Amino acid sequence: MGAPAIRAWSERQAEIASLAQRQLFFVGGAPRSGTTWVQHMLDLHPDISCRGEGHFLQYLATPLSSLMQWRRDELDAKNTKLFKGLAGYPLPAPDDFEFLVGSAILLALSQQCAGVPCRAVGEKTPENVFYFPNLKRIFPNAKFIGVARDPRDVLVSAWHLVHKTAADSDAELAAFIRRSVGACGDFLRKMLELRDRYPDDATIVTYESLLGSPEPVLRSVFRFLGVSDAAEVVARCIDGGRFAAMTGGRPAGVERSGSFFRKGVAGDWRTTLTPGLNDLVLGELGWMFPAFGWER
Repeated sequence: MGAPAIRAWSERQAEIASLAQRQLFFVGGAPRSGTTWVQHMLDLHPDISCRGEGHFLQYLATPLSSLMQWRRDELDAKNTKLFKGLAGYPLPAPDDFEFLVGSAILLALSQQCAGVPCRAVGEKTPENVFYFPNLKRIFPNAKFIGVARDPRDVLVSAWHLVHKTAADSDAELAAFIRRSVGACGDFLRKMLELRDRYPDDATIVTYESLLGSPEPVLRSVFRFLGVSDAAEVVARCIDGGRFAAMTGGRPAGVERSGSFFRKGVAGDWRTTLTPGLNDLVLGELGWMFPAFGWER
C-alpha cells in the first residue's frame, strides 16, 4: 500500500485563506485558572470550534524564530565571505517569520475544524496571554479571551496538582507559593494590559463569575465573538461544562487530589494557605483584586 496522496498546495492555501476570514480568537490565562473549562464550553457552541492546547508560541514561533535567524546568518555569511563581489542569495525579509507562523497556525486551526464551517475558530493555551500582541499583528481581526481566577485559588490548585501526598511540609508549600506568586501576577497584569490596549478585541472572564452567574457571562462572550447567544445554546454549553459532566459524575466540591479537575469551587485557598501565606499573596497582588471583583 503506497503513501497517501498529498493534497495540492493551492487547495490547502485556499482553505486556510478562507479560514482567515472567520472570527479567530485565542484564550489564555494562568494555568489552573479555568481556561480548559472555558475552552470546553466554547467548543460546545454549534458555531464555535475551540480546542487546546496548540502551544503556538512554545513549539512553533520560538523554534521557528531561531531557525529563521540561523538561516539568515548562514546566508549572510556565505554572501559576504564566499560569494564576495557577487549578488549572493536574498536574505529572508523581516516579515517572513510572522507570515510562516501565521500560515502554520491557520493550518492547525483548519485541521481542528475538520471541515465544519464554524463562524468563530479559536485555540486555548495559557501563554496566549503573552503572545497575543504578535497574534494580533498576524491576524488583525483576532480577539482574545482572558480567564482570571483569585490567585490564591490558582496557587493552591497548582500545589495540589503537583504535590499529591500529605507528607509535603508547610515549608515546601511556603516555598512553592513564594516561587510561583510572581508568575501568577504576570498573567494577571498582562490580561489587564491587553484589555486596555485592545478594548474592542480583548475581554476577561473570571472563574468566580462563571461559577456564580454563568448565563450572562457566556452570553457576553458569545456576543463578543459574533455568534448566537440564544438561551438554549447558552444552556447547552453550561450543562456540558458542569463539573460533574467533565469529571464523569463527580460533583463539585468533592476533591480528588492530583486530578486535573480537582474540586471545582471558589475560595478553597482557605483550606490550605496559612494567614501568613495569604498576606504574602495579598501583599504582592492585592492591589489588582478590585479590577477582577475579588474580595481580599
